[in-house]
Order: sequence, then C-alpha cells, then structure tokens
Amino acid sequence: MISREVEVLVKVGLHARPAAEFAKVASEADFIVLVSRLDGQAVKANSPLRLLTLKIKQGEKIRITCETDNVEEANKLIDRLVHTITND
Repeated sequence: MISREVEVLVKVGLHARPAAEFAKVASEADFIVLVSRLDGQAVKANSPLRLLTLKIKQGEKIRITCETDNVEEANKLIDRLVHTITND
C-alpha cells in the first residue's frame, strides 16, 4: 500500500469538476485508490459522489492511498491525481 498526503489547491476544493477529473484518473488504475481527510474515513476515489461527501476545501490536506505493491505505478497515478487538485 502506497500513500501520500497532499494539499488541495484548486479554489473550489474537491468539488464537482475537480472531483470528476480526479475520479476519472483514479478509475484508470488497475488497483483500488482511496482518498481521505487526514482525520477521517476513506472513500473510493473512482466515484465523484463519494469524493464530494468528504467536503474538502481549498487548503485542506488529504491522503491518497493506492492498494498495490507496484510503487512506480502508484506514484505515477498519484502524481496525475495531484495535478487535478493543484492546478486551476
């Protein structure tokens, strides 16, 4: 399992459009991708609706977890996911 903590920088937070983009990238993985608040429960990242339930705002940190032993693929995916929430 590979995890990384990142800060959400998009102005609207992890809301409709960023959540949809994030979920689209996560759904391309051959493994389960989870997202959580640092102090909360994790949700599957391939569902925009589940991501919206987290109510993540700009400036908040989240944890992205990839349930795989393939470090290289997990890091590539996490980099792509981070790009969706750090660029407006």
